[in-house]
Amino acid sequence: MSANPVRASMPDPLRGSFIFATLSAASGVMLGALSAHLPDRLFAVPGGRAMLHSAVEIQMWHALGLCVLSLNASRLSPKLIRLTCLCMAVGMVLFCVPVTLLALFNLKLGPMSVGRIAPYGGTMLMIAWCLAAASALRRPFRD
Repeated sequence: MSANPVRASMPDPLRGSFIFATLSAASGVMLGALSAHLPDRLFAVPGGRAMLHSAVEIQMWHALGLCVLSLNASRLSPKLIRLTCLCMAVGMVLFCVPVTLLALFNLKLGPMSVGRIAPYGGTMLMIAWCLAAASALRRPFRD
């Protein structure tokens, strides 16, 4: 008998989701420290600290959620959970990055604030959670 137990392998798309989630959590810790310690005068917009804190909070919760979904994918509908993880990763990028860039740099894309992209990311995150629920409904839970 081997000392190493047999482990089910994680499919590559879900491994990528898990890696993305863990790196998102790591960058979230860094951005959280920045949010807590950066002097007010270095935020690019009024309320920038609160804005960055909100982006970090969303990022951290969704990084955790994406880890959980990736690790439990075998218990869920395979096609839907891959789509769920993709939507969640895209939603995190489309929400958290623009809000962070707005808070720190007041970045503009032409005449438009980069922050105007964030609602699309928020919508993707809501869709991802609905897909997660659907993936659980499509496949009965097994131990």
